[in-house]
Amino acid sequence: MDTDPAEASAEPRLVSLVGRSPVLDAAQLGVLRGYGSERDVAAGDVLFADGDETYDLIVLLAGTADIVEGYGRPGAAVVAGYGPSEFLGEIGMLTGQRAFLSAVATSAGRVLAVPVAQLRRIMAQEPGLSDLFLRTFLLRHSILMSRSTGLTLIGSRFDRDTRRLLEVLARNRLVWNWLDLEESPEAEQILQGLDVPIADLPIIIVPGGPVLRNPGSRALLDALAISGHAGAYPPGVCDLLVVGAGPGGLAASVAGASEGMATTLAEDTALGGQAGTSSRIENYLGFPAGLSGEELAARGTLQAQKFGVRIKLAAKATSLSFQDGVHQVAFDDGEAIQAKSVIIATGARYNRLPLDRLAEFEGVGVYYAATQTEAQACGTGPVAIVGGGNSAGQAALFLSRSCAEVYVIIRHDALDTSMSRYLVDRIERNPRIVVRPSTHVTALIGTDQLEAVRLRREGRQEADELAVAGLFIFIGAKPGTGWLAGQLAEDRHGFLLTGSDIPADRLEHGGRTPLFLETSRPGIFAVGDVRSGSVKRVAAAIGEGSVAVRLAFERLQSAGQADLIGPAAPQPTS
Repeated sequence: MDTDPAEASAEPRLVSLVGRSPVLDAAQLGVLRGYGSERDVAAGDVLFADGDETYDLIVLLAGTADIVEGYGRPGAAVVAGYGPSEFLGEIGMLTGQRAFLSAVATSAGRVLAVPVAQLRRIMAQEPGLSDLFLRTFLLRHSILMSRSTGLTLIGSRFDRDTRRLLEVLARNRLVWNWLDLEESPEAEQILQGLDVPIADLPIIIVPGGPVLRNPGSRALLDALAISGHAGAYPPGVCDLLVVGAGPGGLAASVAGASEGMATTLAEDTALGGQAGTSSRIENYLGFPAGLSGEELAARGTLQAQKFGVRIKLAAKATSLSFQDGVHQVAFDDGEAIQAKSVIIATGARYNRLPLDRLAEFEGVGVYYAATQTEAQACGTGPVAIVGGGNSAGQAALFLSRSCAEVYVIIRHDALDTSMSRYLVDRIERNPRIVVRPSTHVTALIGTDQLEAVRLRREGRQEADELAVAGLFIFIGAKPGTGWLAGQLAEDRHGFLLTGSDIPADRLEHGGRTPLFLETSRPGIFAVGDVRSGSVKRVAAAIGEGSVAVRLAFERLQSAGQADLIGPAAPQPTS
């Protein structure tokens, strides 16, 4: 028997920027009526249900409705309540994720239902509503994450596959609740109820959907319906393939598709790349108050979808080849994509510290991103951050909101050696942040979880221990170029050489000069952190991604292939 929302447990309800869901005014409702259809509803009507692959944005014209977790099942809980002129929806609507909560009318009324396809049109054509919806969706998403609502992961902190799934969930900014097998009595009860043996762990329970037993990254995203959509273009050679969906890759795909190029964007982990995990980017033009990496990724993804980019997620590039004037990239899911031009934006991953027991604590005490997920895991701290770049600075400021003490451990004697001045100034004024210069982490200490780190300062023989709830590592970077097998010219650290930096003996250009951002093979370009000499800034990567599209078209012109591109050719930037 279905549970009445009014009888569900009283849980804290969602708040918005003004204390509750934004109330739409008459003008906004008038605009929305042009995109949706109205209907009457009765108390108890399900407006959308957990597990639905697609569902409408619901605007309450009259009456009330609740968002319910576990609707129709024991322990159902009301998450949020809404009234007239308020709307029901979350960021998963735009990313294509299945619903993980249900919406139920609690009184008779009338609703305006806006299909997802129409919502995308609103996001592209109605700036005021677009900004209102996106910011509200992101805020709701953040609050839901803090409530551990959504997917349920059951697994052991000591299991490598559990840590792998935790990273996939975090990097894709999904909402989940983790039940650690070693600490949660509830985990054992659920496993007994599902008749799942320990050997099948970890598992992920999808609300309204299946129980996934140790799924691969692709299988997980497929089950959530967010691994990508079928190509908007017929099979064959696409105009542009972008490998990597960080800021540079997203910018390149948007620029290419907006100019009529049949564009495919492939990403192995999550849209937004490492920048998508940044808590606040404050030096990006046009956003004086800054914006989160999640918001940047969401906006970039919406733009790519608007222009018809084919997005391919959980797809790791495995090889590159070239034949008869066409480039081909093979992926670990078995697909091989042929393209006239390729832009490589695979970025770089933070290096690992050479410490014993590091793998044991990764994902459960040692982290390579500082998002709300990691902050929740660390509680009130204290925490330590290793690294002196901007990512480390942004992480320190973000974690200082919830952690009593944040220690920034750097090998240099001052932060301004590698960190932007605006971050240095804010850190120096923050009483919760303590900088430990000329210091190295030499050991990790703990039994079942990370409890402390051992530090040694240069010039001193004795070491000291620092009690921490988490260690965040932002040091150096290893480029994502292993799949290229040395086919393209690299510097001594493995980053791709472009333009005039390429040695003459590595050029495949037949005597022609490579273009700026072009690699040693004609028609293949590198942008962002994967490129040798990049400045490792979001704005620079976005600029390079846009410029690379123009250069790719120039290369096609010189090869006599530009007339085969779609209806619009890239024009000088305006």
